[in-house]
Amino acid sequence: MRAKKRGDSYRVQVFSHYEGNKRKYASFTAPTKALAEMKAAEFMASKKRRARHDLTIGDAVEGYISAKEAVLSPSTVRSYKQMVTYYAPLSKRKISTLTSEDIQKFISSLTVSPKTTRNIYSLLTSSIALYDPDITFRVTLPAKQIKRPVSPSDDDIRLLYNNASDKLKLCIYLGVKGLRRGEICALKYEDINNGVAHIHADMVKGTAGKWIYKEIPKTSESDRYISVDIGEGEGFVVDWTPDSITKRFIELRDRVGLSVRFHDLRHYFASSAALIMPDIYAADLGGWRRGSKILKGTYQNNIKPMSEYYEKKYDEHIDSIIGSR
Repeated sequence: MRAKKRGDSYRVQVFSHYEGNKRKYASFTAPTKALAEMKAAEFMASKKRRARHDLTIGDAVEGYISAKEAVLSPSTVRSYKQMVTYYAPLSKRKISTLTSEDIQKFISSLTVSPKTTRNIYSLLTSSIALYDPDITFRVTLPAKQIKRPVSPSDDDIRLLYNNASDKLKLCIYLGVKGLRRGEICALKYEDINNGVAHIHADMVKGTAGKWIYKEIPKTSESDRYISVDIGEGEGFVVDWTPDSITKRFIELRDRVGLSVRFHDLRHYFASSAALIMPDIYAADLGGWRRGSKILKGTYQNNIKPMSEYYEKKYDEHIDSIIGSR
């Protein structure tokens, strides 16, 4: 796109559009070469913005998911693809025609939980912003639901453990040690050395809905070491999928008359550990972020002997609930 001198001025011609099979060009003239080329560049940038602005909402959402697929977790991509059907009322609308009122009516028409509504809105606005970052909408979202979860009691854990099958007992034991379902299913005997397990993998659902083994990024707080009382073996410690754990746990909790989720065992760990050890040690054992405050995130560091001391105290607590393994 270079300007050519024409008499006392400079002119640039750039492709504009088709009329039938004929190519049409836009012409820009200015006293200087730089000014002529700048005008042409502004035209092309504006043309590109208009083309993006005319994209449909359906194409924008699909394009966003496709563009982000390589950097998002399989479970996130799968959840995004499952949300696509919610945008049916807007899928044919062009970005350029969408107003805050349209978005508000769409949000108000949804009959899902406030959390799901917020996720749907987030994906929609992120998709639009990818193609036209200057667009903003003023929308009121439903208020967040305030949940006051109650952790299972020591008696609840004891009742569940004593009535579980051997393999489900192992899952419950690892659950009250702070492991997530996916981490339990991804744990292998080769990850355990001298009673210390390296938690460095997760079992997650891929985009096709199948469970896949996935290494946890080394930068994640979920990559950690914990003490475990598990015998020797080969392969996976628990050869179930996370769904299988949930299914069997629900059957157990219904049988003993409790209303708890398997994930509540992780709540139990956090709640019990808070009575036994400082937060920074519980955060390390459970694979949580320590928080954003400088004092906790930067200056409060673990002293290894103390970490081992507090973990031993928690193990003694678990032994008092379910007995020595």
